[in-house]
Amino acid sequence: MALKDILPSQIGFGAAPLGNMFRDIPEEEALATVEAAWSDGIRYYDNAPFYGAGLAEIRMGAALADKPRDEFVTRLIHRVGPRGLAGVA
Repeated sequence: MALKDILPSQIGFGAAPLGNMFRDIPEEEALATVEAAWSDGIRYYDNAPFYGAGLAEIRMGAALADKPRDEFVTRLIHRVGPRGLAGVA
């Protein structure tokens, strides 16, 4: 199955702000932001462990925990060593 068959739109959600990248975001606001994206049909979520030292991953996990796992796609970037990107999961 192609990714375009799974995702209803070409728009995704970048999770860096959930890790307080630009400003401190209260927990309730972070969860409400992901919920608003879900309500608007967003089903592609991009995250990385260096977004707030894992805070974005924790918040996104909490926000998506009750969503059907077969209805969304997540992308997680891993960094390993001085050469940067090691892989995409």
